[in-house]
Amino acid sequence: MKAAPARSAAYDNPYAKRLFLIIDSLPQMQRALAMTLSSFGANTVEYASKASDALAKMAKYEFDVVLCDYDLGNGYDGLYLFEEIRERNLLKQSCVFMIVTGERRAQRVISAAELAPDDYLLKPFTGEVLRDRLERAMRKREAFRLVDENILRHDYLSAIETCGRKIEENGEFALDFMRLKGSLALKINDFDTARDAYMQVLRLRPATWAKMGLAKSLAGLKSHDEARLLFEAVLADNNQVMEAYDWLARLYRGNHDLGRAQHTLQTAADMSPVVFRRQQQLAQVAVLNHDLAAAEAACQQTLDIAKYTWHRSPTHYAALLRVQLARGDNGNAVRTLANLKHDYRYNEEGEWLAGVMDSQLQAKNGNADKARELLEAAGERFKQLAPKLDQESQLEYARACYQQGRDGQGNAVMEYLVRNHHDDEDMLEHFGDMFEEIGLSQAGRQLIAQNVKSVLELNNQAVREAQSGQFDAAIERFVKALDEMPQNVQIMLNLINAVLAYVSQNGWHESHMRRAYELLGKVRDTAPTNNKFQKILQSWRLLVDKMDKPQWAL
Repeated sequence: MKAAPARSAAYDNPYAKRLFLIIDSLPQMQRALAMTLSSFGANTVEYASKASDALAKMAKYEFDVVLCDYDLGNGYDGLYLFEEIRERNLLKQSCVFMIVTGERRAQRVISAAELAPDDYLLKPFTGEVLRDRLERAMRKREAFRLVDENILRHDYLSAIETCGRKIEENGEFALDFMRLKGSLALKINDFDTARDAYMQVLRLRPATWAKMGLAKSLAGLKSHDEARLLFEAVLADNNQVMEAYDWLARLYRGNHDLGRAQHTLQTAADMSPVVFRRQQQLAQVAVLNHDLAAAEAACQQTLDIAKYTWHRSPTHYAALLRVQLARGDNGNAVRTLANLKHDYRYNEEGEWLAGVMDSQLQAKNGNADKARELLEAAGERFKQLAPKLDQESQLEYARACYQQGRDGQGNAVMEYLVRNHHDDEDMLEHFGDMFEEIGLSQAGRQLIAQNVKSVLELNNQAVREAQSGQFDAAIERFVKALDEMPQNVQIMLNLINAVLAYVSQNGWHESHMRRAYELLGKVRDTAPTNNKFQKILQSWRLLVDKMDKPQWAL
């Protein structure tokens, strides 16, 4: 990510030193806001007229202030954009994000709990109102400059430590640092720290965002009943806190109460329909609940929303097509397949998935020979494409294999997926749902359990070797395991740990450290919030600093 372009340092006007981004679909509104900012002394203003443009610019520059209209077109809103930006780590913590909204939408912005923007401006507003709000927000955000570098480098543990120091100082923004500490702890699944941070806030004031954070912490700590009661209490106080519906639905689903899960998601979707994950979850729950009409509607919404976001994927077409086939809606299934082929005609993964889904369509229509031909062709290409395919694409292929009587191929794919995600409870549950959906619940659960057990035994054996000082044997075992399970984050981290232990005891080992360095970078790119990664990252930095190897710093 680039720093802001150079600016004039002629005077100390705070606006002159900052890079602004205005996100608004109306050019006249962009110009009006830019002129107002210019009158304050702003020198550098960038523009985006839609969400995708904004995301691209934020990936390129480090903005200091973002002014975002609530209505971004295509039903896309500024709150959802803010959620995506935070998830993708595109904003430094000291950046001000402010939403401009009309009175009709104001309550939704005000009610945003944990993912709330810094402030909101109600149209119409004067320049003085904008200046007052901006200066108040900028002064507060300036306090967070301390943690900017840590968070942008995914060094969340250091950021949490900094928050702790600022809380102890009990300064003007102590409460805000409590909030940040809690959200960062949740991000890396440190639920004990998060719970303590939010309880500290709630002893001072009954903030909705702190209740939400505490409920999430309790859910992470498996105190599901307490979490559910707290989410329900939040909604009883304010039914506009949309995130509470999503979390309640997760808890209901985890408790196998699919009816309440679907009802909760549907209520939220009716109130705020343009939220990708909500529609995707609604579709999955409705399928498991055998409500195919609701599933099709949610799949269509998921597909439509994803077209305008970074979630765009051929798997959304596949999910819709699968539900249409289950409903016997051949005409719409044919149209969905045609759209998939057209929209991904220059994308080899998309073309491959279209072949898989075409085989499903042919099988459903009784064209067994054509279905077999298409699935065999997909199987041949799968060998080369597998490293590029996401889990959902591979899952669709496994589902097609099972449904067309190719259990051996289906098992091979599922064993690979399970072994690469053996410690991801949500992913394993998702795999189990697929088996249940196709009528192989018992066999599927057995496959999952056996492969998880196999990976744990291998992993534990290597860990025991490392703990007993047999570092070479442990490293060799982890390397072999990684050859079989190249996407397994836990194996990667354990291999890095074994290398760090080896080097700490025996001195620098160039090839071991190079392998560990590459793996650490891979985990940082794919799973930066992994709690174990965060701890190993700190150990890595301490070791390379101790050995005076700054070129190996991450």
